[in-house]
Amino acid sequence: MDDLKKQIDELKVTKQKVTTFSQDISDLKTSMQFHAEEQVDIKKRINDICLEGSKQSSLLFDNLVSKIDFLEQQSRNCNIEICNVPEKRGENLLNIIEMVGSAVNFPICQKDIVSIHRVQHATQQGNKPKSIVVKFTSRIFRDNLISAYRLTKTLKAEKIGIAGSTATVYINEHLTLKNKQLFRKTREAAALHNYKYVWIKNSTILVRKRDDTSAFAIRSEGDIRKIKGKDDFIPCTTKENNE
Repeated sequence: MDDLKKQIDELKVTKQKVTTFSQDISDLKTSMQFHAEEQVDIKKRINDICLEGSKQSSLLFDNLVSKIDFLEQQSRNCNIEICNVPEKRGENLLNIIEMVGSAVNFPICQKDIVSIHRVQHATQQGNKPKSIVVKFTSRIFRDNLISAYRLTKTLKAEKIGIAGSTATVYINEHLTLKNKQLFRKTREAAALHNYKYVWIKNSTILVRKRDDTSAFAIRSEGDIRKIKGKDDFIPCTTKENNE
């Protein structure tokens, strides 16, 4: 009986140890689960921080690009770009710009010009002649010349001394490449939705559907979505044409 009692006591002790051991294992599993969830949470926070950092970097980069483009456009405020003037060997650009002034009834003298030169197109455009960029002494002079050009409606190359040419010459504000691309996309959207006018004023793209509607500005590709409406069967033209 004493031996049996002793064995029973030992079994009780063993059972207690097993119970304690089981509890320790359970606590360990709980602790491991907690740490696993904590790691998942930490990883999520790290991913969120990286994503936010990427967004901020992208936003900062976009803002920087916009500021650079704005400053570049500002540096062109006294410039015009004359497009589609046939090129000739030994041509005199000063003489051509003076002829442009005569053709649009706005006299231009050499003293009004800071610089004049042809520029290569940003993208290959076949045999299309390089544009002529002219920098004037003031923005007011530039704007008055563009206004005079618009009053002429159409300017042919033969009117500026290019004999035998029927090419139409276009005069615009000198836009940055980014703004030129935006202007092109705006004209495409305007043609699709039968908007009658697309033009540029003070480096800002403006559109108007009809003579009796208000004009609005296009400053980004997102703004192009504003160009919409019913098909009014009005042929789309532009007050200006560029590249």
